[in-house]
Amino acid sequence: MDWIRSQTEIESELLQIEQSFFNPLVSYDKIIAFCQNTLEEYRSKVIKNGFPDEASEIQFFKKEKPFVYGLLLQYIHQLTFELDVPNITYGRDDDFVNEKMQEVTAFLSSHKDIVLYLELESKAFDSQFFLRKNRGLVTYPGHHNYSFDSQFCTSHDGLIAQILGYQGFQQYLQNKLDMSVPNRSDSKLSFPQIQWTGSKVALTELGFALYHSGAINHGNASLKMVMRLLEQVTATDLGDYHHTSIRLRNRSNPTKFVDKLKHSLLNWMADLDS
Repeated sequence: MDWIRSQTEIESELLQIEQSFFNPLVSYDKIIAFCQNTLEEYRSKVIKNGFPDEASEIQFFKKEKPFVYGLLLQYIHQLTFELDVPNITYGRDDDFVNEKMQEVTAFLSSHKDIVLYLELESKAFDSQFFLRKNRGLVTYPGHHNYSFDSQFCTSHDGLIAQILGYQGFQQYLQNKLDMSVPNRSDSKLSFPQIQWTGSKVALTELGFALYHSGAINHGNASLKMVMRLLEQVTATDLGDYHHTSIRLRNRSNPTKFVDKLKHSLLNWMADLDS
């Protein structure tokens, strides 16, 4: 089934969209449209061609469709959140984030058995959960009818997508809390107001380089502390930097930005000597 896009390819496409727009609302809207189009392409192929065997069908409805559908739901959550923030009373931003976090946690807790099923990579109920012929009367609601088209859903793929969507949104909310800067009166540090005009990938590469160099806190600073510092100084949300690091390692030149820093410094020194 060569029409199925790899998760790495999809993540790369989403990263490119996020980096193409300064306004996150625009990028979220574009990503939502991208996910919708991908799901429509998937639905067309499934209805037209079906699957060569049950193992392929289970793989698609357990992994491939929920991955894209989950991203769609995640970015809908994020877009809705960002649209609601301007209406929040000044100073209550963290309270609002915590309220949303509680909603997400409540949903995931109510489905902890399925969350555990996924985390343990269990297969015992795969045939029941992810074959259309066993869909029965149990369906979990979702958006855009992706959970109700009998030819394009099973009993649990919609629920898996909702779980993945909420997990992604949970990480997004946690990043918001991590980036929350204390009031100036309570803070020992005052960060200069600068704008990072490089890419998020470059900033992530710098963060990993600083962390692994051991140059901060005698090497005792955690990766999270280093990334949070860079996010606060640059007012940039690095998102899931662990996933970004995978893309860094897979590039032909994993240290592209660090190499650029080195060359820039050497060129400056050369100019001074000339």
